[in-house]
Amino acid sequence: MKVYAKVFWGLLVIWFSVQAQSQTDTVPVPFDSLMDYRVSVDGYIDAEDNEYPASFRDPATGVTVYWGHDDSLVYVGMEAKGKGWLAIGFGSPVMNGSNMIIGLYSDDSLAVFNHIGGERGHRAVSGDIGLIEDWEIDYDDETNTLALEFVYPLRWQGLSGTAVKSLDPGNVYDFILARNPRGISLKAKHAQKSRGFLKIEPGPISKDSTTVPER
Repeated sequence: MKVYAKVFWGLLVIWFSVQAQSQTDTVPVPFDSLMDYRVSVDGYIDAEDNEYPASFRDPATGVTVYWGHDDSLVYVGMEAKGKGWLAIGFGSPVMNGSNMIIGLYSDDSLAVFNHIGGERGHRAVSGDIGLIEDWEIDYDDETNTLALEFVYPLRWQGLSGTAVKSLDPGNVYDFILARNPRGISLKAKHAQKSRGFLKIEPGPISKDSTTVPER
């Protein structure tokens, strides 16, 4: 029994350490003035060619996030295994108050929505799309990978119900991730979820950030 107790408490300490790290680590969103040139919003994320200046994989949801921003827009790519839907929310550590982008894909349907999270759900804004500048979602049968790409303003003019009204360079914000590979119903509960912090970096990512990447 003593051995099992030691193992249990050891695992519990590790679990709390992982939870604390996931809540305190801040993921940077780098600045690059030429994001419009380096990113092709086509539903395919070219990780080998560094299409996006930064990325991270969230172990809780299995979602890999790619992103960067320029003076006015944030460019985001997301990948996960399987079909169904995946989502990211900006500005709140929970769904309530989050500015959410949700992408769904099945054999019969694909769509991307802009929703605002509330206490008991979420609602669409401005005909579902909201302020999304551009988007694409696609699924690769060979790799079993769902990819969502979208471009969104850093300043959310006209939106109500969000915890914050903009993502300002130099500041740190909450974000949430959610994933459901079992279906595309937005009423179904997410299978995986996560939360974290992002920082909108105020400066260029490198000295050669003025060079347009080869495509």
